[in-house]
Amino acid sequence: MTKYRKILSNIALWGIILIFGAITLFIASFFYYSRFLPDPNAWQDRKIIQSTKIYDRDNKTLLYEIHGEEKRTVIAYSDIPGIVKDATIAAEDAEFYNHSGINFRGILRAILADIKIGNKKALEGGSSITQQLIKNAYLSPEKTLSRKVKELILAITLERKYSKDEILNFYLNQIPYGSNSYGIEAAAQTYFNKPAKELNLAEAVYLAALPKAPSYYSPYGSRGDELKDRANYILNRLYDLKYISQKDYNEAEKTTVDFVAQKSAIVAPHFVMFVREYLNEKYGENFVEKGGLKVTTTLDLGLQKIAERVIEEGAKRNEIYNAKN
Repeated sequence: MTKYRKILSNIALWGIILIFGAITLFIASFFYYSRFLPDPNAWQDRKIIQSTKIYDRDNKTLLYEIHGEEKRTVIAYSDIPGIVKDATIAAEDAEFYNHSGINFRGILRAILADIKIGNKKALEGGSSITQQLIKNAYLSPEKTLSRKVKELILAITLERKYSKDEILNFYLNQIPYGSNSYGIEAAAQTYFNKPAKELNLAEAVYLAALPKAPSYYSPYGSRGDELKDRANYILNRLYDLKYISQKDYNEAEKTTVDFVAQKSAIVAPHFVMFVREYLNEKYGENFVEKGGLKVTTTLDLGLQKIAERVIEEGAKRNEIYNAKN
């Protein structure tokens, strides 16, 4: 009996030593990596890339949107519908309002789901919304231990500085949705040709499905069935988490979601290119692509259409006499 007690005592001692060592290692890592990290307290001072938009004289028709690799329009938290926020939380981090930056329950659930599904197309994710925000905004996509430690440190620090609503607002204006669209407003315009505040539940669910793997789940790709499966998963999560009623669920399930065709149309292209050249000369191409300018032009779109129609009709008449140009 004494021998067994001694073994148990040694096991307990080594257990305490390992726990103490793990805590010490984490604290040491925290202070070590903290020296090389950007300041999350300055988040609101960050310059976020936004597209420049060229409108007609009435500010009603968007003639063209100038952007580099990131097409983005930042909107206020109050302009983001509740269904978009709820769908994002249900899809990415159901415990968002209950943790301090790291979703341990989500990590465990993701591991179990991955094991159950047994492939790389698992619908669950382990990283919290805060961690994903940090990863997209501050860190490189490399999968290393040091990057993960940095991600955890910054996530905890960010949660101490900002409220949950502020972090969710940063996230929804920051993350990529595919097709060069960053942030929920650009995504709503790209895929449904409407502002985010006009999205219905079914559309919000489909957009919430994209950030996990924007290229993989792209509605313009070949995996439409898998996108639909993920959207249905999120809709079910919304119902299970009591974000929506049975009536809401049934209506969304019956709603047909129509993605707009991919296009890069320019209204009044010659005029728009003249305006773009002017802006580039005055402010520089880099600033025009990323500065988020709103440009109101002198163009009267109604008169422009009349002029285009007259020219087209005149050109057809000239064909009778074999006239050119």
